Amino acid sequence: MRITDIVATTVTVPLEAPLRHSNGAHWGRFVRTIVQVHTDEGIVGLGEMGVAARAPNRPLRH
Repeated sequence: MRITDIVATTVTVPLEAPLRHSNGAHWGRFVRTIVQVHTDEGIVGLGEMGVAARAPNRPLRH
């Protein structure tokens, strides 16, 4: 089995009320990225990513 394609789709869901969590509250929209991984055998895997806690151009610290 080999990966033939990866598709990332960002979705934004507007919130009618603040969504509170341990770090505070969302700013009015719930943003997620849905990732689809396609294989040569016709299998499609799905995943979800939230907003990163770091800037995209900054390297991770180990």
